[in-house]
Amino acid sequence: MKSLLRSFRVLPPLLSLLVAGLVFFSQSHAHAADRDKLQAFLKVTGYDVVIESLQQGAMAGPGMVGEAPDTFGKQYSKLAEEVFVPEEMVRRAVDILEAVMPEALVDAGADFYASDLGQRLVAVENASHMADDTVKYTEGQKLVQQMIDSHSPRLDLLRELDRAIGSAETSRKAVVEIQVRFLLAAMAAGASPLDMTETELRAELMREAVARAPQSEMLGLMANAWTYRDISDADLAAYVAALETPEMQRVYEVLNATQFQVMIERYQVLGARLGELQPEQEL
Repeated sequence: MKSLLRSFRVLPPLLSLLVAGLVFFSQSHAHAADRDKLQAFLKVTGYDVVIESLQQGAMAGPGMVGEAPDTFGKQYSKLAEEVFVPEEMVRRAVDILEAVMPEALVDAGADFYASDLGQRLVAVENASHMADDTVKYTEGQKLVQQMIDSHSPRLDLLRELDRAIGSAETSRKAVVEIQVRFLLAAMAAGASPLDMTETELRAELMREAVARAPQSEMLGLMANAWTYRDISDADLAAYVAALETPEMQRVYEVLNATQFQVMIERYQVLGARLGELQPEQEL
């Protein structure tokens, strides 16, 4: 299962409206899937690994606020490990999905990812979520350069894959919202010297996100090049075609909203608890 926040390591009004819309959709058009079926769905799609990998990203350091991974020392990593407990995050994701995920969408996603191609894709995506970012981006950069040099059409396939799982603008807004919630909680806890209103903070972070958009796009391309390095062009094209169907677009809309909600909740807790630390450097 692909994650929309593919470059997050390098709502809030939007999220609330989306989740509210999904609740209305599930209640108005179909009954939601039961918990057992959702847990099986998470396994077959690899979405459980997407959620579990959030701990790895958090422990690596608050790169989302422009700090080096080791800024907060071992205390920060330990706190992030305590806050981002994989089992708890997966349970929270199931809670959300149980409320908003129509059974028809569960079936649509499970049918594709349970296929031979789907399981091969899940295997490489799961490995990518848990892989070392330095290796992923270093090797991915080499692969992208080779494709550029050879004018390979595979580059366009990789770009289409990114577009198929969600809009870059939605991803950017989600990341900014997570940053805002984290920093506001840190400021309230006295763990940050920042002195900005929520409006000022959101505007500044959005300006930075827009400025970084080309770099983020390239990082996503490098990550995809590495993740799918053993998947043929024909299979990638089949994957893009599957993701572009209305059912799979809706599946990813629900799953991306769920991931955003889990991340926002956890980063708010993390920011609030930064005041417990004796930081090696200031935030």
